[in-house]
Amino acid sequence: MRYTPDQIWLKILSELGDTIREDVYLRQAKPMALTESELTVSVPSVYTHEQIASRFLPDINGLLEKQIGANCRLKIIAAQPDGKRHPEPSVSSTPATEPDDDAPSTDTTLNPEYTFDRFVVGTGNRLSHAASLAVSENPGKIYNPLFIYGGVGLGKTHLLHAIGNRIQEVHSKQKVLYISSETFMNEYIDSIITRTTAFDFRSKYRTVDVLLIDDIQFLQRKEGTQEEFFHTFNELHQNSNHIVMTSDRPPKNLETVEERLRSRFEWGMVADISPPQFETRIAILRQKCEDQNLENVPDSVLSYIAEAIQTNIRDLEGSLIRVAAEASLFNEELTVDFARNVLNNVATPAPRINSKAITAEDIQKVVAGYFRLKISDLKSSTRTKAIVVPRQIAMYLCRQLTNLSLMEIADAFGRQDHTTILHANNRIEESIRADAELYQTINFLIEDIQ
Repeated sequence: MRYTPDQIWLKILSELGDTIREDVYLRQAKPMALTESELTVSVPSVYTHEQIASRFLPDINGLLEKQIGANCRLKIIAAQPDGKRHPEPSVSSTPATEPDDDAPSTDTTLNPEYTFDRFVVGTGNRLSHAASLAVSENPGKIYNPLFIYGGVGLGKTHLLHAIGNRIQEVHSKQKVLYISSETFMNEYIDSIITRTTAFDFRSKYRTVDVLLIDDIQFLQRKEGTQEEFFHTFNELHQNSNHIVMTSDRPPKNLETVEERLRSRFEWGMVADISPPQFETRIAILRQKCEDQNLENVPDSVLSYIAEAIQTNIRDLEGSLIRVAAEASLFNEELTVDFARNVLNNVATPAPRINSKAITAEDIQKVVAGYFRLKISDLKSSTRTKAIVVPRQIAMYLCRQLTNLSLMEIADAFGRQDHTTILHANNRIEESIRADAELYQTINFLIEDIQ
């Protein structure tokens, strides 16, 4: 079959799995050209180029070999500050210069596509959106700190980036830093090694005008990192520098975060985001169609997807992409019946119900009992198939049935690296599409757990 660049890119993303496919950097890549030896995609920045190349290139090249041929590779063209696009970032092409204190501060980790204009406002996120917009217009003066919480895939990270992008547009001299809590912790650990590194770390975080920190719940049970963040928070707040945080739960539910930090999180504004209602889901799908150049998707199909997918924005957009991709790949007409068949054929077990009441320990106990194993087997490093598959199933169910972060799940299984959890999740998601027996086992376990 002869593919267009758009078709092969959609197919590659589909085979990468839901978790990876919705990665913020992959979503910025635009397919440009396809030959027998090369798929060319365009990305908006060198940073995005580096993220895709370092994290996904081997997997994507493997899929290109499978779909196109053994010599086919991915070529990434990144935009440079001059607005032109070059295939490779050059480290030595720009001479080193002294920093200009009057120059705008650009945080290259901000996603330029995450703006307020592209954020669909509904009843479930109106307060968070309004508070975020107010902060971006008057940083340091209102709602400090701003604490946004809600479930996975509801737009918290989008708002963080939108705040940063808006501040750099309106208050160009302000220093803005977006960071994940996990990165903050890792850099703090690195800073312990030498005194010079420690000075650089504190200078980096305590001299910004706006600190945007994602997934603050990751600091749970990290006493040393909490202590460092406590002092960072105090210095920033005392200097009227703004702090914006996101979390999957409100401050009062961060049970293993110190009380003095939890109380500070509530000093300003605490705003929640809830799953979008039907009308908002329709608007989100229309926005996604525009972003992805998905023309001629009937309103009836959008309505069906909006009615069928009520969990979160990530699932909603992913379902639209899946339906559009299969229609394009197989030259099918986009109808409600076609969309229903595509979404029904994706073996997704029951939605997350009563997720707050289910713990990793609950899941480990049920899975271990079903496979006649010990819980210690699931936490072990044993690589025999009789243990590996139940362990991956347990990790997958933790992702599906709890609100735990990747690192929290990794910790529950005695792992140091959250990529193990992502790998298990992707492996089970792929397997249940082709293995009816495994799908039935997963559903049986879900019923038992719930």
